[in-house]
Amino acid sequence: MNIHYRPATTDDFKAIVELFLDTMNLSLFTSVTDREALRHMAILFLAKDLHNANHIDIAECEGELCGVLMGTTRKAVKKALHFDPDPWLEAADAALSRTPEGQNVLDDLEQSLEALPPKSRAVSDCDSELVFFSTRPRYRRRRVGSTLIRQFETFLHARGACKYYLYSDSLCTYQFYDANGFERVERVQNTFNPDIENYTYVKSVPENA
Repeated sequence: MNIHYRPATTDDFKAIVELFLDTMNLSLFTSVTDREALRHMAILFLAKDLHNANHIDIAECEGELCGVLMGTTRKAVKKALHFDPDPWLEAADAALSRTPEGQNVLDDLEQSLEALPPKSRAVSDCDSELVFFSTRPRYRRRRVGSTLIRQFETFLHARGACKYYLYSDSLCTYQFYDANGFERVERVQNTFNPDIENYTYVKSVPENA
């Protein structure tokens, strides 16, 4: 299996949205299961992230996007892409407003985002964030995730960054972070879905990155 790693382009946005849909458990934010409504919700989440990110790497196998990592750092000014999120956000919001499922998504999003805890003091000394990180299940155990993490840390080290953080939850494969040098600094119950726990992890940028 030949896995290729490369920087993202604006043309990857739709594939990143589909990866988000395929790999993320969205019951963190909504009870809606209609895929089209969830696709528009994913656009609301990802468009601003794509615009703000300083680093976006793609893992690809035979034309299929099999992994992505998106990160930001205060140590860099340059954005990874010239991506205008506004047309995507406006179209997604309009599409959600037109259907009952979409309106439910918007209502759930408002409740779930209001329920998010304030930014943890445990990340106050971090200068960077791993914003979105995911690999397709069938490509796991092929070092896709660890390669993307290593490339992000190399990027951070080159810019003088010291420490980064990420958010995960009990529905994700958070064990990857436990096994790869991350420290879990916060564990709180998700107020939108009490069956889920939210986790905050931090990691120092390795000196040899």
